[in-house]
Amino acid sequence: MPDMQDSSQAPTPMPARRGAQVAVALTVLGVLIAAAALARDVFDWKVGPGRPAASASTPETEPAAPSRANPGPDTSTSPVPARSVRLDTLAVEAGAAYLGKLPRQLAGQPEYDRPVVIGCPTNAGADKQRDVTYRLQRRYLDLTSTVRPFFSSDDERDGIVLVYAQVAIRQKDGTITRVTRGQQFDARMDNPQKLVADLEGADELTLRVQCKYPGGSVILTDAMVSAG
Repeated sequence: MPDMQDSSQAPTPMPARRGAQVAVALTVLGVLIAAAALARDVFDWKVGPGRPAASASTPETEPAAPSRANPGPDTSTSPVPARSVRLDTLAVEAGAAYLGKLPRQLAGQPEYDRPVVIGCPTNAGADKQRDVTYRLQRRYLDLTSTVRPFFSSDDERDGIVLVYAQVAIRQKDGTITRVTRGQQFDARMDNPQKLVADLEGADELTLRVQCKYPGGSVILTDAMVSAG
């Protein structure tokens, strides 16, 4: 009888080999999953929390311009207007005795509001002119005023008055220089005249009055000095 093969020497069953392949496949899959997780963590760290993904483009936003309802601060430079004060508010250094009141005939007239009234000289002896001096202390730039003479007599109403604006400037050595910087001519009751003078750098202002006839008044209206 022919020899029978021993069943104990048969080849290794197929399921055992398949199990080893499955284990290797699972190991490889685990490595891939771990690598994917690591790549995701690195990507998220680079992008940062709260920022859009790299594929999305976000345009940069420029600051909004100030609206008309809420304008921004004005950085433009505009000239500052000069501050003006009335001449009659300045301290009188000399000649206060020559200052008088507005003649009663002119009281209440709007053009004579806050006037500076200087009496005319007698034109006798040394009384040919009257000076009234104001303290400036180099604070002012200009003088503006209107000269309005007044004579009560009908025969003198056409009398001419002259007003000079003289400034005193103290030099470094203590000496004082006096310069006439403004004057007006031919002011009459029916023909008032403007008086303008440069006061820049002046320590004092002297208004010198001369009149054709005595007994009248020289009235300065709207007398203002401007400060820088």
